[in-house]
Amino acid sequence: MSEKIKTGLCVFALLLALLAAYTQETAYQADCRAMIQPGPFTAVQIP
Repeated sequence: MSEKIKTGLCVFALLLALLAAYTQETAYQADCRAMIQPGPFTAVQIP
């Protein structure tokens, strides 16, 4: 009985991780359209 519970928890954790990765990927793709601004302390010098 405890093996079934462990297996169920592992499957649930795997599905939760996949859902988190999917939502992160879709959020990143939606953010690609935004302009990328450099950090406050970056200095880009072009010769």
